[in-house]
Amino acid sequence: MQNADRYGAMNAYQHDGVISCFEHQRLSRQDFAHSIDFDYLIEQELPCFGIEVKRGQLSLVVSHYLAKIILPSGLTLEILPKISVATVAETRQSSSQRLTAMDSTVKRKAEIVQARQWVAVMLADISKDNIGKKLAALDLAAKPGFYSPSYPTIPPQLVSVSRTLDKPWYEGLLATIRQALQQAAVTLPNRYQTQLQNQPKAQGKINLAAQLKNNWHRPHYLYTEQAVFETDQLLAQFLTTAWQQLQKLSARNVINESSFDQQLPSSLQGVMVLPPRSWEGVYQQLKSNTATWGSQLSLVQAQVVTQAIEWGWWLLTQGSVAESRQSTFDKSVDQLPVASLMINMNHAFERWVLGKLQSWASQQLANSRLVIQPSFDWLYLKTNFPKSGLKSEVVQKLVPDACIMTQEGQISHVLDIKYKSLSAATQVSGADWQQLYSYQQRLNCQNAWLIYPKTKTFTQRLDVFDNLDENRHSNQDGDVSGRITQMSVIPFDPQQGLLLI
Repeated sequence: MQNADRYGAMNAYQHDGVISCFEHQRLSRQDFAHSIDFDYLIEQELPCFGIEVKRGQLSLVVSHYLAKIILPSGLTLEILPKISVATVAETRQSSSQRLTAMDSTVKRKAEIVQARQWVAVMLADISKDNIGKKLAALDLAAKPGFYSPSYPTIPPQLVSVSRTLDKPWYEGLLATIRQALQQAAVTLPNRYQTQLQNQPKAQGKINLAAQLKNNWHRPHYLYTEQAVFETDQLLAQFLTTAWQQLQKLSARNVINESSFDQQLPSSLQGVMVLPPRSWEGVYQQLKSNTATWGSQLSLVQAQVVTQAIEWGWWLLTQGSVAESRQSTFDKSVDQLPVASLMINMNHAFERWVLGKLQSWASQQLANSRLVIQPSFDWLYLKTNFPKSGLKSEVVQKLVPDACIMTQEGQISHVLDIKYKSLSAATQVSGADWQQLYSYQQRLNCQNAWLIYPKTKTFTQRLDVFDNLDENRHSNQDGDVSGRITQMSVIPFDPQQGLLLI
């Protein structure tokens, strides 16, 4: 079979209901034990896949995502990063000669374990880096009617994977979300709410003014009001809806109503779920009315509920199909989104490296700080107005990933982070060099760094220089050596979570 060498092992790596694959792979119908799973992924058009047609056959191209997707067959598809997995054999070969004779199945199994381990460490580091930049879980900004969700702070206990265990990276993540929703369900705010009644056998205190105004012609009706102690219904519905999506994502088979009710926290049992059309409105309302429901809680309890709301919104926006597809298929509007977790690896890797850069700057550079995504005016358009004269308008800004700034406000380093696999440091694209060079020239800083993941053939820092041709400055006076510009390519080791500066 044509795909046997590439993906024949994919189904062989199916363990405990989990199928693992890596980014950049192309998956065809033959790579799935159940063809319904392939058809399902084609239909959903998830952002973690591209769709290609070759020789009349459809295939899925895995993008730069960490992902867990529940398939119709009940199996789970796990997507892992490809960066640095090729080094696993070399790192263990010295300690075990058996590895030199391992077949492709065992080798891929080892690569999966290794990728899961460093991904779990990455998420744990992100959870405690204290960086204000939020990690986008899934970019839905281009889809009308959806608010772009953010990745909430992950508690340090996220990591469910030690360096010796073979567990999917997402198990700790799901456990964290479940704990957040359970804690919020226990601390749901309750308050007295006034219920008004206007009927013959109404109970409660008579509102005399309303009675005279509304029932003067029917004295057998009573206009009463009664204070009722009840849970904030809108918040309870939102948490119940999020819990249902969590159960759908956690289960290997589609859950039924009875199993859902049995596992639901007691304070949420019997609460109706929200229709998908109302999710965004309810989320925004809960965010804007924090003072209303939060007044019944302590500061710690309010933080617990707020975090659960963020996790709930993150869950409900995972795998949502585009607005155009929702309008085409009416039935999809009444269903939960696709059971999937998707984290863009470009964003996650950048966030990870930024955290390490922040630690390095604080330890190695006294009185300096890391500034994330600063914006600098670059290109201007000058327009001459008849009355006000010449005015300049900024038409393009420079936004590097980060800069290191001294206490005096001077920029000492400009940094650009790329989630790309390099075969060698000399293989950096001209576009990446030119982008970094424009940053350095505009900011007039001494150090300009490009940071890439370490690979088997890219293991050391490389420094490059310009202005080596003295004829270039033959029309300038003075020593040109001081004008030499240095730029550097620096590897980041995912296995150790370490910048190799």
